[in-house]
Parts: sequence; C-alpha cells; structure tokens
Amino acid sequence: MKKLLLCALAIIGLPACDICGPFDEQFGDVTGLTMVAVQHRAGTSVQVLTAGQSASVAEFKLLMRLNVRLYSAAPVPTGGFSAMACDYPSPSYEAQVDSITITSRYDFDAQHPAGTSLNSLLRLDDGYASSQRLSDLMKDPQYIPYLQDRNLQFTQAPTSSATQQFRVRYHQTNGEVYTAETVPVTIQP
Repeated sequence: MKKLLLCALAIIGLPACDICGPFDEQFGDVTGLTMVAVQHRAGTSVQVLTAGQSASVAEFKLLMRLNVRLYSAAPVPTGGFSAMACDYPSPSYEAQVDSITITSRYDFDAQHPAGTSLNSLLRLDDGYASSQRLSDLMKDPQYIPYLQDRNLQFTQAPTSSATQQFRVRYHQTNGEVYTAETVPVTIQP
C-alpha cells in the first residue's frame, strides 16, 4: 500500500506551496492592546516590571503588544489531499495605525505634565542609534505589523526619580480605538 501511495504521489505530484498555502489570503484583525513596562539590562533577558519596581531610564522600555485575531478566506480546492509545509506570510489588515499617543498619569518633567503626549520623548527601539521617534513615525498611517511587539525607549529621563504610570491610546484608520496602561513603576534618571 505504501509503495502504491508513493507511486501515485510521484505521478500526480504534491501541490506547490503557494505563499498562502491552501488559502486564498490570510487576514488579521486587531482586537485589543496591552502595554507593559520592562527592564532590559545588557546581557540579560527582559524582565517585566511589576507595580512599584524601578529601572534606570537606559534600561527601561515600554512593550506594546497588539492582540490580533487571524483568519483566512475559504480554502482553495486542491483536488484531493495535500501536504503543506509552508511558512505563512504576514496577514493583510483592512486598516492602518492612524495614531498612537503615550501619556503618563504623573508629571514627567516641566514640559510634559500629567496627561500630555510623551511621543516626542520616545523612539522605536530597533537596536540602532538611528531608530525613529514615535512622533516622527506617526506623521503618516503605519502598517500594523511594523508596530507589533515593538519596544519604545525614552530619549531622556524624567526630572527626578519618580513614579510613572503610562497609558497608550491606539487609533486605526477604520475608527477602532484601543487603550492600555502599565502598572505604576519608578524610572530613575
């Protein structure tokens, strides 16, 4: 039986591995958002900060994570069985990120009192010194996967070592709005 099956496969062949496998297209829909404060010391793993913990501004980062529901269109008929060993590409999204605003419930410094945008003080941490400031990046709508699971790092310290609790407001071009908040933490200059 195995020999017969292998002969049939050799004659008929397996379906080619399209980018999307047996599906026409894959989609993603943002359903929520979380943001956590983390500490990342050089040479160590990332530590999620809990309420009341502290970190130096050089080691402090905000991790923004989108909750995404993935789904696919109806499978394409393959005419029998199929064996697929594909990596799926990034899904398509109907919307883009229109704006992201990060604030603190507490004064950050004299120019950034509680509730004002901190976007000009944050950059996307991509491991390079030339990484983009959040305020510059959000001048135009952005493709959702570009911002998924990205760390944001402050370019300057608060006025003094003080408690901060950060909030993010995430808005998409389709009108959906998501918000999240970190636990209160202390950032040391």
